[in-house]
Amino acid sequence: MAPFPGRTRRRALSRLVTAAIAAALVGTAAGTAAADGPAPAAADVSVAPPAAPPAAASSSRAASPVFPLMAVGGTSLYQYWPDGQGGFADRKTVVSEKWRGITATVQVDHNQNGLADGHYVRTADGTLRFTHPGPTPDVPVVHDRIGGGWNIYNLIASPGNLGGASQADLIARDTSGVLWIYLAHPDGTLSDRYRVGRGWDVYTDIAGRGDLNGDGKADVVAKDKSGVLWFYKGTGNAYDPFESRVKVGGGWDAYNLLTSSGDVNLDGRSDLLARDKSGVLWLYRGNGNATDPFDNRTKIGGGWGQYSTMF
Repeated sequence: MAPFPGRTRRRALSRLVTAAIAAALVGTAAGTAAADGPAPAAADVSVAPPAAPPAAASSSRAASPVFPLMAVGGTSLYQYWPDGQGGFADRKTVVSEKWRGITATVQVDHNQNGLADGHYVRTADGTLRFTHPGPTPDVPVVHDRIGGGWNIYNLIASPGNLGGASQADLIARDTSGVLWIYLAHPDGTLSDRYRVGRGWDVYTDIAGRGDLNGDGKADVVAKDKSGVLWFYKGTGNAYDPFESRVKVGGGWDAYNLLTSSGDVNLDGRSDLLARDKSGVLWLYRGNGNATDPFDNRTKIGGGWGQYSTMF
């Protein structure tokens, strides 16, 4: 795959931003990003991980971003870039034995060029911070405090731009099952929360990264406790961000984790990742269909059960 200008810098910056989270928030020295051998899912992969395809660094890529898949194993944080073939290249150790005290992390693309440019991070005391590139080489990473009290939420995520502006917004589910939306500003600060609705505690997983049905708006899928997957089409309306749910199908209780890092196979559509209970990771390629948004699953590989979470 041909590189694009700035590929090395963007990849290095993404690693730096992520690694610096632990250094600044946990109060310990973060490990340097380094090659860590093949991914557990694809031991035969030896391709150097690209930051993104040439088309990724553009506004046209905002609806189907290309993010690295991040995985937490023990107290270490690992990073996987798409290999361009529907899987992931060798993992990189971003933080070695220092990933402690962080209870939620969300990657976002605020400048809407299809690449992650910051993280919202919640620490054990309930504080949310926005970590993003700094203004100069002397200040490469900035950690802005958003506020406290975020421990009331048992899920924090960002499917992308939900409110129709340019930034990636946050959704958060509280312990009573109410879903809230926070609109993001260009500097990473957040608006007051707006209530989306109640009853979201019926879902064990809520996932999505970008547009799943081809209309340019960010969507989510949600798996209920009986294993049925539901599709929520994005509206672009900040105060009513999702249309009524549409049933995708049953049998999704075979999976103990659903997540999305955007476009994994680099075909211009966002995809879904699902890990089954034996630790095998599966790719569901997005197809742009509003009622049946995924193609049949493709096996990425085994060994992913070692991770407590992936985002």
